[in-house]
Amino acid sequence: MSIPSELKSSLRPLTTSAFEDLSNGLMNWSLWARMGWLEVKRRYRRTVIGPFWSAVSLAIMVGAVGAIGSALWKQDPFEYLPFLASGLVVWMLISSITIESCGLFVNSSTLFRQMRFDYSILVYSLVWRNFIVFLHNLTVYVVILVLMAPQQINFNILLVAPGMLALLINGVWIALLLGLICLRFRDILQLINSLIQIAMFVTPIFWPLNALENSARVVFVHFNPLYHLITIVRDPLIGKIPPSEVYLAVAVITVCGWALTYVVFERFRKRIVYWS
Repeated sequence: MSIPSELKSSLRPLTTSAFEDLSNGLMNWSLWARMGWLEVKRRYRRTVIGPFWSAVSLAIMVGAVGAIGSALWKQDPFEYLPFLASGLVVWMLISSITIESCGLFVNSSTLFRQMRFDYSILVYSLVWRNFIVFLHNLTVYVVILVLMAPQQINFNILLVAPGMLALLINGVWIALLLGLICLRFRDILQLINSLIQIAMFVTPIFWPLNALENSARVVFVHFNPLYHLITIVRDPLIGKIPPSEVYLAVAVITVCGWALTYVVFERFRKRIVYWS
């Protein structure tokens, strides 16, 4: 059945190209920042401590896993707990962006039929609200660092800023790409959930690098993009400078990820409203 020309006009994206959508959406920061903040408030409405409930859950997890992990891998608790907390807080940011991305366009289908706007605004809003929750979770790491390993506080911590910027830039293309794929193929959500659960244990978050032999370390560490995305933020948090190969790997991930996402977004962005 053909779609009337009037309806086609009303369903057109606000901008005519992927670049315009991404750039105009980014410039409209007041809108997506407001949307992200309101979504965080909505989720924790009528709670006493709001987003800090996520930090409480993280603290409980760090305490439980830390007690077992330090004994299992024969680690000094004063070094292992900051390592664990910093890794988990970054992992929670990555996993939250990844999982929520699968419903990014699916849950916004009503908006597409009511108004025209830049699709990238939804992506920026998703990344921003997860960054807000990340800042709340970071308090757990700060408390552990101050109490257990204040000697790890040095000027290397300044490298957290460029590392976090690189992570958020990658978070945008991950959210956009998975949002498009999961909108077209709804079963992908179940696959992503399963892969995230597996990735949590094969990525060096709970266990140190020296727990693996060289051959296994190549597979689960050096060829694991999640390791590099975590390390670029975690190492400065624990007073270390990330290895040069980590920066190189993140640069390759960023360029390749954005190149693929841009091609897919340019090709299929006009079909978003019809898939929803």
